[in-house]
Amino acid sequence: MPIFEYRCLKCKNDFDELIRNKADEESVVCPKCGSRKVRKQMSAFGVQGAVSKTISSASGGGSCSSCSAHSCSTCGR
Repeated sequence: MPIFEYRCLKCKNDFDELIRNKADEESVVCPKCGSRKVRKQMSAFGVQGAVSKTISSASGGGSCSSCSAHSCSTCGR
């Protein structure tokens, strides 16, 4: 089950929320102030995953040339 990051637009609190279905997503409230005015944030994991896939695709999915262990964050392996 995915955990999403949210930011409260009222008190600027950042928090995580487990979302099981659409109803859960529609009922997210800030745990600090109780406001329903929240916005889903782009998580660091989501950004890194997208970058790794782009780099891997651009290089043709071959071995990583920037490290000898063939397992670094640059090539996404």
